[in-house]
Amino acid sequence: MTSMTTLLVVLSLLFFGGEIINAFAIALLIGVLIGTYSSIYVASAAILAMGVSKADLMPPQKDEDENANPDGSQV
Repeated sequence: MTSMTTLLVVLSLLFFGGEIINAFAIALLIGVLIGTYSSIYVASAAILAMGVSKADLMPPQKDEDENANPDGSQV
């Protein structure tokens, strides 16, 4: 989502920014595309290589508190 929003702004700069901003917008466009590729493909492969599983990313289960009421409130 963030990449798409950034891409929209960079494309606006590219088309409406004028001749002076054109090269800068192209450099930003290349950076956004490479950064998005890196986030999706390179980082996910690195996580898999480190042996991180889906269970490692889940939040830990909370222990039941003996002082808690059935609705979860504590008095």
